[in-house]
Amino acid sequence: MKTQITPPEGATDAARERPVALLCTSNGVGLGHLTRQMAVGRFLRATHDVVLFTLSPAAQLAVAADFHVEYLRSHEYGTVGNRAWNGFYASRLEHLLDQYQPEVLAFDGGHPYAGLCAVLRNRPGLRSVWSRRGLWQPGKGHDAFSRSRLFTHVVEPGEYAAEMDRGLTAGGAGASLVTAPVCAVRPEDLRPAGEVRKDLGLDPDRPTALMQLGAGQVNDTGSLSARVVASLRRHPDLQIVVTESVLTRVPAELPPDVVRLRHFPIGEYRAAFDVSVMAAGYNSFQEAMALGLPTLFVPNQSTAKDDQDARTLWAEKSGCGLRWPDPGPMAEPSLLSGLDKSVDRLLDPSEQNRMRRHMADLPAATGAEEIAAVLDAWGQEPV
Repeated sequence: MKTQITPPEGATDAARERPVALLCTSNGVGLGHLTRQMAVGRFLRATHDVVLFTLSPAAQLAVAADFHVEYLRSHEYGTVGNRAWNGFYASRLEHLLDQYQPEVLAFDGGHPYAGLCAVLRNRPGLRSVWSRRGLWQPGKGHDAFSRSRLFTHVVEPGEYAAEMDRGLTAGGAGASLVTAPVCAVRPEDLRPAGEVRKDLGLDPDRPTALMQLGAGQVNDTGSLSARVVASLRRHPDLQIVVTESVLTRVPAELPPDVVRLRHFPIGEYRAAFDVSVMAAGYNSFQEAMALGLPTLFVPNQSTAKDDQDARTLWAEKSGCGLRWPDPGPMAEPSLLSGLDKSVDRLLDPSEQNRMRRHMADLPAATGAEEIAAVLDAWGQEPV
């Protein structure tokens, strides 16, 4: 899967020899790593030809955004064992380095692969950067963290909830730079609310909630998604929109009064919603904060390292959001009733205004631009 790198029409010979930046991503469990690298690449293209080397099955999204893409199937989707796959990864990466001769390589992922580490050891002259997200859970990720030393630099995409970091990444440990938060969608990227509502068949005069919780069938009464929709539907005037990942192959069954939204990036549609209920992954959380969307966060407490619980505690403490930790469908009724109370607070206009006021005081999410600038600078350092 490739798009061709071509210089602008009428470019001079010097412009045709622009440096190359190789942006690598892991697969992850969603679109986070790819989305952040695309956000960085959007700015880095001003100075570099950008090549995206990704394991994400959503690689076509980068192609559609006019990136040159190199795709490798993740070991998670095949039958090849880890050791053999890492050898294949290393061989492919060596080939790409020989082919493109990048000025800088940047990897966005939670755990640098053994194949990547082998290449870094074999190429001490390669300018390499790990874009290593912070807010790791305490006691998690020692092996991954130890691989920081293999990179020329570590850059940490900023985190609104950084003060809550109690893990190995606390205080940006070992990072050459901690940037502002990274947000793939800027305010100027937002589509007008009326336009989005018209496209989705929504009433422009009724309140609308966006639900973005990931896995879970809405018609499965025990699932988190179903329980949240049921709680929202207690408010008859409320319009409910449920996001569906572009990676989803079998669409979920939805009640007739619930609208499906399948779009990338979802953030472009944020202005159409009054409130949202979502998990607290890095990208969606920073985006909700940066775009000022009142949100009830439901932390996913089954992640490998990402401390979503800490992120939502900060949202509540700072006044920027609400949180409801899911006790599970079999919990005591007194615990389950907390969801209805939290949803009622979310739909209270005074609560929404309070959250918006606090979010308005947050710094801008300029992290993608900052990372692009520092990759440009580090790429020119002597090796």
